[in-house]
Amino acid sequence: MPRADRAFAALIALALASGAVLIALFLTLVPRVQHLLARGAEDAADVVALVVLGLAFCGIALGVGTLFRQLGATAVLIRSLVSRKVRVPARVRAAASGLGLEGRVDVVVDDRPFSFCYWFLRPRICLSTGLVRRLERDELRAVLLHERYHLLHRDPLRLVVARYFAAGLYVIPVVDELVGFYTLEKEIAADQEAVRAAGDVSALASALYKVLPDADEVSLGLLVPVSSLSVTEARIEQLVAGRRIALSLSPISVALSGGALVAATVLVAVQGGASVFFAALPPLVSVPTLLVGPASLLFAAAVDGGLHQFRLVTHRPVARS
Repeated sequence: MPRADRAFAALIALALASGAVLIALFLTLVPRVQHLLARGAEDAADVVALVVLGLAFCGIALGVGTLFRQLGATAVLIRSLVSRKVRVPARVRAAASGLGLEGRVDVVVDDRPFSFCYWFLRPRICLSTGLVRRLERDELRAVLLHERYHLLHRDPLRLVVARYFAAGLYVIPVVDELVGFYTLEKEIAADQEAVRAAGDVSALASALYKVLPDADEVSLGLLVPVSSLSVTEARIEQLVAGRRIALSLSPISVALSGGALVAATVLVAVQGGASVFFAALPPLVSVPTLLVGPASLLFAAAVDGGLHQFRLVTHRPVARS
């Protein structure tokens, strides 16, 4: 299995496992809602329930908000570009010959050099006139081979799913880091497929070299679910030197994510059947164990992941024409 697919499988497995633990915690706390509304918080367990329920609702809001933000940003982007769509030039048709992309390549008027794959069930490829003017025929073909990989694997849909999990599970910040690694691996996999189909690395490397000077100027938005031809140092290292990119996770994110899952598991046990055991403990032991420990870990993880997701949701791409 390719590394990109393994990364996606690991991402989904971690997201589902984490989601199961957090949903179990949420369900064990639901019976306390009426009690909290009627009487307010009376003990440490009630305070914990209130905090966790608040975090759960924030997660739901972030996840749904991010999903609609992505869909909305995509619709706005595509509507803007479609209004500037032109007939596919002969050079592009010649470059796409034999690739099985008939009727699925769009060319739009834009001086910025970019390409991307968009839409979900039946993806399409979009090229800018700036890119078409800048590249030679073999370079255009290499770019189309790269984007064809994303098209055949329906990567725009996968990116939406991955980013939705990252937002909804914001209390497990390592999920968001895995999304970043997965996105990079998909670009590298698309590069490798383009090189394999073209027979050598020169055409794609030349295309990336020509796009590189404007890489910082092309911004389609972090939340737009498209697979764009972004130029990064990691991709160039992989393409030219053949160096594999190692998965590098932030120790803080790993610690916060692990702590949040352990905390959620402890709270599920407390609310779901072990409350008698905790009630028998002295207050100096039970209160820190029940509140200061697990709730603080969840809160710290939520702050870290929530701030990152909030920055993404409120991000506004720079519009240029």
